[in-house]
Amino acid sequence: MEDNTSDNKNTHPILTLTSLVVVMVLLFLVMLVFPEKGIQIGSSKIQFPTVNDFFIPQLEEDSLSKYENDLAELFDSTIVVSKIDSAIIQHKLDSLKKFRQGLQLNDKGKSAMHRFFAALDNAKKKKVRIMHYGDSQIEADRITSYLRNELQKKFGGYGVGLFPIIQVARKMSVNTEFSENWKRYPGFGKKDSTVTHMKYGALMAFCRYAPIPKTKIINDSINHEGWLKIKKPRASYGRTKTYSQLKIFLSNSHSPIKYKIVADGVDIVVGVIQPNTPFQTLKANFKTTPEEITVSFNGSDSPDIYGISLEGGSGVVMDNIPLRGSSGTIFTKQNSTTLSNMYASLSPNLIIMEFGGNTIPYIKTDKGASDYGKWFQSQIYFMKKRNPNAAIIVIGPGDMSVKEKTEYVTYPYLEDVRDAMKEAAINSGCVFWDMYEVMGGKNSMPKWVEAEPSLAASDYIHFSPKGAKKIAEEFNTKLFEMYNAYKTGNKAVVKKEAKPKEKQPPVVKPIEDKKEIKDAKNKK
Repeated sequence: MEDNTSDNKNTHPILTLTSLVVVMVLLFLVMLVFPEKGIQIGSSKIQFPTVNDFFIPQLEEDSLSKYENDLAELFDSTIVVSKIDSAIIQHKLDSLKKFRQGLQLNDKGKSAMHRFFAALDNAKKKKVRIMHYGDSQIEADRITSYLRNELQKKFGGYGVGLFPIIQVARKMSVNTEFSENWKRYPGFGKKDSTVTHMKYGALMAFCRYAPIPKTKIINDSINHEGWLKIKKPRASYGRTKTYSQLKIFLSNSHSPIKYKIVADGVDIVVGVIQPNTPFQTLKANFKTTPEEITVSFNGSDSPDIYGISLEGGSGVVMDNIPLRGSSGTIFTKQNSTTLSNMYASLSPNLIIMEFGGNTIPYIKTDKGASDYGKWFQSQIYFMKKRNPNAAIIVIGPGDMSVKEKTEYVTYPYLEDVRDAMKEAAINSGCVFWDMYEVMGGKNSMPKWVEAEPSLAASDYIHFSPKGAKKIAEEFNTKLFEMYNAYKTGNKAVVKKEAKPKEKQPPVVKPIEDKKEIKDAKNKK
């Protein structure tokens, strides 16, 4: 027995090593004979690494130089050191200099943007509202928070704007607590079967603290209470932490609801929401920003709360409205009357629609991309009809990667979706901003993921917080460039149209009346 045990111990490592060698040889043979492009079986594709894929060659000097140049073209200020196969490469991580793209538009889009810029110039007298819709890329107030702060610094304004009582992803610019009986009802994705209508409001979801009644007859003996506390945000820009006005957007169907708004222990507004109210806005004003606001409701039912807004008395208000999982084709499915009433109350001057990412993995043909573009264009027309005074900016998807063998590459039809969205936007008299090209175009996402510090998440789809801020900076740069061109536009037009051989008088401002025309001729 002792001898047998000793033999087993001696031969076991040999058998293990032999098995490993056999497996490695078989894998190597498969790599040699397996088609490089893989084998297509129905809608699925089987791929296997090639020998070159598996045995990564040492980087030659030329490839190191190309890698360094690629990064230098993408980023150009903060110098960081990376180590690749013992080669030290200095690459730069800041401004995306080569790929800064402008806002694309036609004359109709330009006219709409000029209306928006004129509203900004008048923001001290009348509030300017910007509604930023998007998918999960803008969750937690990412991208929006930077843009809001830059606009509020220049044109005035305070507060975070719209937010729901229950947030899918907590905003860094909102600090709330609420009673446990609140429930969120989304108007897209997986809907609650107890909701028999499409009245979800501008945030595409509403919240309630009482269950949705099955009949119109409410038991008055049952009382429901719900409360919400709003505190100054701990981590946000300074102007977001300051506000002087609270708005609550709601509707109420079946029974009267008592409500109270309290600021730092003092009752500010006490009232009753009457039944059969299709849409109503509750308001409370504060001389100074309260440390804590408490909103409470009680009654035999609950109103549908479409959203809450914290604002200043003037300047820019910018809403962050992330719609996780949405492809941006949900607007036409909403109840148009409810949506129109809320938009009329909000009166937006600019609507940003940042979508495309959620549809890209499911687009398999050119026609699929084209059909999505047409459907998205119908959403734009729907929004324009309900917001005739608002300019619309469409932001296309950024680069998104799918893994092929050992590499992450751009989704096959991403550029087709981007082109379809661009066509839909410009044909509708809107503005288009190409986030994909700003990132660097095809196969640029891996550079964002591998950058130090990382600018994108390991899913090769979403930005990191630093990446989101960088994208916001790029968009903000182009928006302000267009605004500055608008401000100096009259001078630019005169200079552009002037004939080289003719002497032109210095243009200080546009000539508007006959007296100024006569004076200008005399100066000649």
